[in-house]
Amino acid sequence: MKALRIFPLGTAVLLASCNSPPVLLNGSEQGVVVRYSQSSGNPADATAAAEKFCAQYGRKAVAGEGNASTGDTFVSFSCEKP
Repeated sequence: MKALRIFPLGTAVLLASCNSPPVLLNGSEQGVVVRYSQSSGNPADATAAAEKFCAQYGRKAVAGEGNASTGDTFVSFSCEKP
């Protein structure tokens, strides 16, 4: 009986600690769109992913428009020459 009361709490803690990485969409030398979950991701992770992507072209990621829908956030980054 006691285990049944503890189980929901343990599940909530486990789910809260999950962090899904950002997903890169439509990437090219000119820029990339990054999608991340509002519930398990954060803007800093999205920016880091875009910076890493743009760096492979010797460029710097610059954030543009963002759009939040259906629990996900989409942010456009342009890859600009330093």
